[in-house]
Amino acid sequence: MKKYIIIAIAALAALTACDKEFLTEAPKLSQSDVLTLSTFQGLDMSTAGAYSPMGSTNWYGAHFILDNEMATGNGKRWGIIFDDYESGRYTDQYAVNYTPNSTSPLWGQAYYVISAANNVLNAIEDNGIDSYISTSVSKQDIENLRAECLFLRAFSHFDLVRTYSMPYSSATAATAWGVPYIKVSDSEAQPPRETMENTYKYIIDDLLEAESVIDPDYVRAGAKDSRSTVTLEVIQAMLARVYLYSQQWQKAGDYADKVITSGKYTMWTPADLKNAACYRVDVPTGGEVIFEIYNNTSQSYGTGNENVWGMTSYEAYGDCGVSTDLTNLFEENDVRATLYSPDPDGNALFTLKYFGKGLGALDANNVIILRLSEMYLIRAEAAINGAKGDYSATSDLKTIADNRGATAQPATQTGVNDERAKELAWEAHLWFDLARTGRPMTRTDIAGNVPTTIPVGDYRWAKPIPNREFTVNHNDNFVQNDGYGE
Repeated sequence: MKKYIIIAIAALAALTACDKEFLTEAPKLSQSDVLTLSTFQGLDMSTAGAYSPMGSTNWYGAHFILDNEMATGNGKRWGIIFDDYESGRYTDQYAVNYTPNSTSPLWGQAYYVISAANNVLNAIEDNGIDSYISTSVSKQDIENLRAECLFLRAFSHFDLVRTYSMPYSSATAATAWGVPYIKVSDSEAQPPRETMENTYKYIIDDLLEAESVIDPDYVRAGAKDSRSTVTLEVIQAMLARVYLYSQQWQKAGDYADKVITSGKYTMWTPADLKNAACYRVDVPTGGEVIFEIYNNTSQSYGTGNENVWGMTSYEAYGDCGVSTDLTNLFEENDVRATLYSPDPDGNALFTLKYFGKGLGALDANNVIILRLSEMYLIRAEAAINGAKGDYSATSDLKTIADNRGATAQPATQTGVNDERAKELAWEAHLWFDLARTGRPMTRTDIAGNVPTTIPVGDYRWAKPIPNREFTVNHNDNFVQNDGYGE
């Protein structure tokens, strides 16, 4: 696997050009250049460059969202051609039909980011923090870069374990397969798959270390969109999510509470949400966004008709539509119903969450990864499962409903599940929520020969690891997921 990672870095570096709107200066992407990483400027620009692949169509630019939404009752292939497009993409995802030769493209992309982050972290460790300190560079400046890279490493591994491993269970975590957790870039290594328990431990360890070293007021210099880079609250919000997935309820509630009570974010109102207006903001200065992928039409990653905009728009390919299973969830006055709209002829439904910011013919939205509503939902679920604090599930669920024109859900696990299904739809949550809460995937509004249910325990909850990885990694503990052969 590591050999593939190094090859992937070279290939991706040749294709990558960081968005000039995102940074005032383009980053260096030759992450393995020892000379570059010997200076603070080199570390800084290499860290900046590590963010860019997250917006690739292989990750949050398209696949990570669309793969998971189309496998649930949120998605539907309407089978209608718009302007001679409808490309046939996402057919297998809709059918939940993966093979080791046709699986999620996340593996290589995420390990590329991990390797880029590791190169910075390893350089700092090898050279020593003191070697970078000067009259213009403080120890805290270096610690802030370490915090960013620790976050990026943990974040990438978290998306990998959600994608390529079965759902977390405290009863089986000590023996169930997680993913290889890479802390040192080594082209000759053949790392094993860690257990689920170890994978989550290492993710949490990295996030806690990042939280402990980052300046609470740190905001990356040169970023056009301050919500698209790592801050203290981004780290804490991610800890809330990881603790939720690993069923550590008190810690999940506590970290969600830290973000909510920071006072840095405010709930969107019905006026903000109507027709997805708040999803089309170029550079948010208020509202719910905690962390997002900044996109615009000049980027090399995540643009064109193959990005999430093109796949969910009747003005482009339109392969990924919205099922009425989702739209039927909304009450008459729930403003979230306006986030889903038919094409002009009324033949199919599409989400407006990625309908573009109006900045170009090949349009793109920022892709929101962490936002305030999720923190309220995490805190509510934690409280239902025994977390104690100056908050309640009833109050948190009411906060969301009051800002959506909806009736508050009951303070039960089912109530939280139902609210998450409405609030976080088309943001890559439902598939994982079903998995982690032990519920089957069910859908009724379908087109074609696709499964109407994926039962609990089915092998398809974990996607297959790409076959190519097994050509270079022969570790006995690097194994394929059950159901996909050797």
